[in-house]
Amino acid sequence: MKILELDLRAFGPFTDHRLDLSGGREGLHLVFGPNEAGKSSALRALRGLLFGIQERTRDDFRHGKQELRLGGRLRNRNGEELAFLRRKGRKSTLLDPDGKAIGEDALSPFLGDVDDGLFERLFGIDYESLVGGGQTLLEERGREAEALFGAALGATAVRRVLDRLDQEANGLFLPRASKPRINVLIGELGETERRVREASLSVREWEQAKASLDRAIRELAAMDAEIAQMTLERSRLERIRRTLPDLVRMARLQEQLEGIGPVPVLAEDFAPRREEAVAKQARADEARANAQRRLDGLRVLVRELINAVSEDLLRESETIDDLRERFGSHRKAAQDRTELLAELARRESEASALLQQVRPDLARDPASADPPRLTPLLARRRRATDLGARKAAVIDALAKTRADLAETQERLGLRTGALAELPGEVYSTDLQTALDAARRAGDLDQTLIEERLALAAQHKACEQGLSALGLWSGGLADLLAAPLPDEESLRRFAEDTRALNEQRQALESKRSDTLTECLRCEEALRVLELSGSVPSEADLTQSRAHRDRGWSLVKRAWLGGEDVGAEARLYDTDAPLADAFEGALNGADEVADRLRREAGRVHERATTRARLEVAQHERDETERALADLTVSVTRFEEAWHGLWSPCGLTPLPPSEMLPWLARATRLRERIRQADEVRERIETREALRASHRAALLSALGALDTTLDPGSPALAVPELGGLIGLAEARRRAAEEGARVRLALEHEVAELQGRTRLLSRELSDAETAHAAWQADWTALMSELGLAPDAGPGEVSDDLQAIADAVAKIEAATLLRTRIAGIDRDAAAFFAQTQDCLGRLAVDLLGRPVEEAILTLYARLGEQRALKTRLEELRTQEERAEEDIRESETAIAAADRVLAELCRQAACEAPEQLPLIEERVRDRRRLAAELADVERALMRAGDGLGIEALAHEAFAVDQDRVVMRLAEIDARLEQELRPAHRVLIEEKADADRALKAMGGAGTAAALAEESQQLLAGIRTHAEQYVRLKLAARILRDEIERFRRQNSDPILGWTSRYFARLTCGAFSAVETDFDEADQPVLVGLRNSGERLRVEAMSTGTRDQLYLALRLANLEQYLQAAEPMPFVVDDILIQFDDERALATLATLADLSAKTQVILFSHHGRDIAQARKLDPGEERVWVHRLG
Repeated sequence: MKILELDLRAFGPFTDHRLDLSGGREGLHLVFGPNEAGKSSALRALRGLLFGIQERTRDDFRHGKQELRLGGRLRNRNGEELAFLRRKGRKSTLLDPDGKAIGEDALSPFLGDVDDGLFERLFGIDYESLVGGGQTLLEERGREAEALFGAALGATAVRRVLDRLDQEANGLFLPRASKPRINVLIGELGETERRVREASLSVREWEQAKASLDRAIRELAAMDAEIAQMTLERSRLERIRRTLPDLVRMARLQEQLEGIGPVPVLAEDFAPRREEAVAKQARADEARANAQRRLDGLRVLVRELINAVSEDLLRESETIDDLRERFGSHRKAAQDRTELLAELARRESEASALLQQVRPDLARDPASADPPRLTPLLARRRRATDLGARKAAVIDALAKTRADLAETQERLGLRTGALAELPGEVYSTDLQTALDAARRAGDLDQTLIEERLALAAQHKACEQGLSALGLWSGGLADLLAAPLPDEESLRRFAEDTRALNEQRQALESKRSDTLTECLRCEEALRVLELSGSVPSEADLTQSRAHRDRGWSLVKRAWLGGEDVGAEARLYDTDAPLADAFEGALNGADEVADRLRREAGRVHERATTRARLEVAQHERDETERALADLTVSVTRFEEAWHGLWSPCGLTPLPPSEMLPWLARATRLRERIRQADEVRERIETREALRASHRAALLSALGALDTTLDPGSPALAVPELGGLIGLAEARRRAAEEGARVRLALEHEVAELQGRTRLLSRELSDAETAHAAWQADWTALMSELGLAPDAGPGEVSDDLQAIADAVAKIEAATLLRTRIAGIDRDAAAFFAQTQDCLGRLAVDLLGRPVEEAILTLYARLGEQRALKTRLEELRTQEERAEEDIRESETAIAAADRVLAELCRQAACEAPEQLPLIEERVRDRRRLAAELADVERALMRAGDGLGIEALAHEAFAVDQDRVVMRLAEIDARLEQELRPAHRVLIEEKADADRALKAMGGAGTAAALAEESQQLLAGIRTHAEQYVRLKLAARILRDEIERFRRQNSDPILGWTSRYFARLTCGAFSAVETDFDEADQPVLVGLRNSGERLRVEAMSTGTRDQLYLALRLANLEQYLQAAEPMPFVVDDILIQFDDERALATLATLADLSAKTQVILFSHHGRDIAQARKLDPGEERVWVHRLG
């Protein structure tokens, strides 16, 4: 699936902002937004478009929640497209382009089974998850299974999940612990069962105690019913006594309301409105009177000021202001005129002195000198300067050209001789080709040495591992070919062994417990016997049978007259029959009396004997179970040895063979790795031999005197031969380079000789031309032909300075004449103004007259301003009068409306009506308070029912009946009730002291609750252990099924992301022989995850994520891979490598990279200048 468009219509800071992501087949789209540009909002918008806007969104700060809208267009790999909108809501949030609701299943062909959580884990990565993934790799120490499985789930720390499952399970149960919850409950269950056994007692005694308790409960219930009846009647009478005063008050208030009669319904603010209208009316009357008085005074002042203002003077105000302003300039010009006259004299004197040096004929009167007469001389100044400057250049060029030509001719002769002495040219491309091929193969000699050392070390480690393995008598090859059982079978046997051992331990513990119980019971019986014989029901039956047999003999002898002598002697050999029967009778009574007197010892003996019989039965059952277990153990051991018989070894117990199998598996993996190293060595040796042959062949063609059988060339190493070939190649190249350089230099010198010859001819011609031009110029200036350029330049400069000073003097004369004209015009204008406005000032000095006239103008302006202010105040007073009259009319209208509402004719009647309304409202409020008090005191009865109840009885009878009820409750019923409570408590304590059936039932219930708790926790324990086992199995299964393809992709991505610092990612084994991930450097060094830098670990995690994405893309619909600012801590080189990697990935699935770094834009454009794979989009 590809996102073609993301339309941010109303979301976060965006309004109608559209991102076109359709470029390319899939494409890498870099969305750039500086801080505060809305990058995070755009990222949330992408997820909200696909899976719905979050319920508690943070992007409603500009647009309301109901206004949030997103739009988009998708395309799946079948070419189907879907355009839709998304709104904020709980249901029906998916809309078509016209705004009609459509079902979420419309997205199924594009999203498949991917939901919001899966999309975030598998197809999204930001800087925090990248750093978290690298930290998880460090915490798990790079274990292969967890790293692969966690990366596939998207930054899930599976080791922490497993540890948490184990901790929770251990918190529930441990075999030999006491604190876990199940262990505690098992201990409590044993104690409860012991208390149940001890709670047994005589049923007859318990029934008697139970009957006493039931009788007390029945009598107490009857007493409670009678007390309740009396209390109910007392409550009714108390309610009547409590509510009667309020009922009377309510009747009185209703009479007062009827006395007031009907009043108009007035608003709550009626009185304030009337008072406010009356007050406004009074204030408006007072304001109108004050304004009228103020208006009369202002009119008097205005008339006085009109007579004092001079309009003629005010009309000429601009003229007077102009004279005042120009007076300063007039005074300043007079001062400047004196200074200008002095400057004019100085300029004319300086010009005369300069002309005396060059043209004495013009120095007598500089002012009459004609500057045009001097201008032709100055026109030749530039020509003289140019010719003077060219003199040195022409002479120097001529001399330099002659010297360069001589030097070049000398060098040409030397280089031609050296070229003739060089040997012939020798050149070969075969040697260079062979050298390039050998270099591309790398340092084969060093690689072979390292691999042989590594092979030797691996072989030694394998031998050591085989020696340390134990149990195995064959060699390494035998171990590699041996049919070892799989780990799952061993784990199953280990679980079975553990179960058998736990069963044996439980049975042996139970046998020990039952033996201990038997000994304890037998000891208790012996103690009872030593403290005196304990009568039993059997003894009583036996003694009564003996008594009855004697009584039968007595009856036969006395009543039947039979001769029972022989039987009597058998009955008792020592005493007569009568005495013997009496003794038997007394003996039977004694046994019965002892049974009653020693009921406790009898009960204890019976209980102990019953416990002994139970313990003996359990002991026998345990012995039988142990015998059956022994048979099962024998069969298990036979199956265990049969499992290992194909391997030819006698196994240890399964718990010990599991680590043995792990060590053997790792050793076999190391043997396979050693075989792979051996194969690589053989391949590299063949490659080295082929390169040697190619180099020897090329060297032989270059140097026929070379002997391949010489000791220096017979060694198998390639390095020395490469060095020799390189030296021969450099020598040949150096010879060719020297010849080529000499030939090139000779050609250059020959060309330079020809060029310098032409330049010498041109230099001589230029020198002759300059000399002719200089002689002609000196003639025009009237100077000697041999005059130097410096002398000519000084004379021309003197003439130029004199001309400048003469022109400056002319400008000074013009300025002085202008000052004189301005002064005459100013005086004439001043006299004209005084003649029209102030004749009295005509005879005064100009300065005094102007200042006096300006002062008079200021006074008139002040009077004019005051007049305007008074007129403004006059208008304001008139406006105040009009406003007051308007307020008076408004107050009259309000009072008229209030009279209409109160149904009266004059406003003076309103206060009396308001008083009646207030009285009625007060009485109505009091009546409402009384009714509320009655409702609170009426125990839920209505006011009408309370009145009917209260007025239906005699109030004096109510007080008397309450006294009677209180007396009976306090003097008879409650004392008797307390006695019954004590009797019930005594009976209850007696029953509990017996520990009767109730206690036994409670203990049995507690035992069942404990069993239920154990069952609940045991089920949770099983779920936790099963979850941990399933997760471990799935992790291992995922590793076995996906290790090879994912590690292959990871190696390629890791090498690119680290810019070649690592060549691959491989599997190694840690100290516990667990497979871990290591980075392989180009030198062959293996680097564990914990030895990597933080940035490299982050890039390893990114490589794992990209590898899992590759595997996903092979079997499912492509999904956009969304990357958020992961390049923050990457340097420029690795950032560029990451962008290139993502650009390559974008050939298979769309990649959207959000960033706020300008560097990423520059690198993206550097990576793809033509925008064929990478497109940049800007936010804000």
